[in-house]
Amino acid sequence: MKYLFLSVLVLAIAAGAYAGGYNSCGFEPPFFTVGLLNGQDGWSGSSGGGGLDPVVQTDVVEGRQAVKLEVPDVQGAYSEMDIAIPTVTITGNEIVTVSYDIFHPLNQEGKIQNLWWWWWDSGEPTYGLQWDQGSTYPHGWNPGSSSAPNVYGQWTNVTMVWDFTQMKAYSWYNGALVDNGIPITNISKLTGWSIYLGHDAATGTGADVAYIDCFCISVQNIPEPGSMLALGSGFLGLIGFAIRRRR
Repeated sequence: MKYLFLSVLVLAIAAGAYAGGYNSCGFEPPFFTVGLLNGQDGWSGSSGGGGLDPVVQTDVVEGRQAVKLEVPDVQGAYSEMDIAIPTVTITGNEIVTVSYDIFHPLNQEGKIQNLWWWWWDSGEPTYGLQWDQGSTYPHGWNPGSSSAPNVYGQWTNVTMVWDFTQMKAYSWYNGALVDNGIPITNISKLTGWSIYLGHDAATGTGADVAYIDCFCISVQNIPEPGSMLALGSGFLGLIGFAIRRRR
């Protein structure tokens, strides 16, 4: 069963005002129905090279709705989901959190293709991925970033934080800290997010499918940039913010 820690509410009250973002509400009714994702609740869905359009369907583990991305064993095939958010203009007072759950079936282990994600906007770090060589890089290969082994056969969470009060980025994968304070550079605004399953390896390395659920973007304004109290409250809420699943 999925559940959401109330820490996000505590965080919003303790660390500053909630200033926007997006919450998929688990891709559940009434905002989503089974079928093509494109056009539902502001999402765009697309595909190419033989990949399939993203669809909302009953997930394979818990019987709840999730988004399925799927590509055949054809190099260059892709399946992509995109969401715009109200523009966040960076002033140095913001803490932005992106969190969602990912499921890769056990039979994909060893032949996973690349699951990319990125902000639409320029600056660093603005992208990450699950790489086909078995590692998750929440903030990509930016200087100071790290990785964790991919998880298969169970839902797991990736949470990424951009703390513009400190100009540092953080991430967690499968509940463990991965990136601890990557420098943020040249990000002046945030306008939207993409998740892209791409068959980047050669044909013959296997088809792939990934499920995405519980997608959230949280934008908070901190009244006093650099406040240790606010920062401490924020870090206590980060993992609590992530929507997780009982295993």
